[in-house]
Amino acid sequence: MRLFIAVFPPPGVQMAAYHAADPLRTSRDAVAWVKRDNLHYTMRFLGECEPGAVELATTAIREAVASRTRFGAALGGFGAFPNAKQARVLWIGTMQGAEPMRLLASALEESLVRHGFEPAEQEFEPHLTVGRVRTPGDWTRRLLDVPTVESRFQVDRLHLVKSTLAPGGAHYEPLVEGMLVR
Repeated sequence: MRLFIAVFPPPGVQMAAYHAADPLRTSRDAVAWVKRDNLHYTMRFLGECEPGAVELATTAIREAVASRTRFGAALGGFGAFPNAKQARVLWIGTMQGAEPMRLLASALEESLVRHGFEPAEQEFEPHLTVGRVRTPGDWTRRLLDVPTVESRFQVDRLHLVKSTLAPGGAHYEPLVEGMLVR
C-alpha cells in the first residue's frame, strides 16, 4: 500500500487555499489540480509499503509527537518547484509555523529511520501542493499576481494516510493519527 504522513489543515483553511488558487486555473493549462479535501502538508512520503509498515509508522508518529506541543501556522504566498520559470509543482507556502513544522518533520524523520524506514530523499519544506504541472513552463508572472493567503490554523496532529491513485485523482484514507501535546 502507498503511505504518507501528513498535516491536514482544517476544512476552512483548505477551502481558502483552494479558492486562492482560482486565478491560476485556466482551461489552457495542463495542470492536475489537487482536490480541496486533499490539500495537506506531506511531512514524509513513505511510498509503497508492506502491511507491517503501518504498525512501525504508527509507533514512529507517536514517538515524534510525544514531546511536541501544538503550534500555530499560517498559509502564505504562492511558489513553484523546482522554480517558477520551470514549474512542475505549484504550491502555497507557510507564512507562520514553518520552523516548528520543520522541527516536527525532523523528529518524525529520526523516529522513522530508527524504526527501519529508509532516510528521506530530500529535506522537508512546508508547503501545500495545489497543482502538478504536466508540461513545465514559466509561471513567474502568474504566481506573483496571485495574492498571499493569510489563513491561520493550529497544527495539532499527524495523520498516517493510505493513498490510492485513480484516474479522477488520488483517494486518501486516514489510518492513524498522532496528537501533539496540548
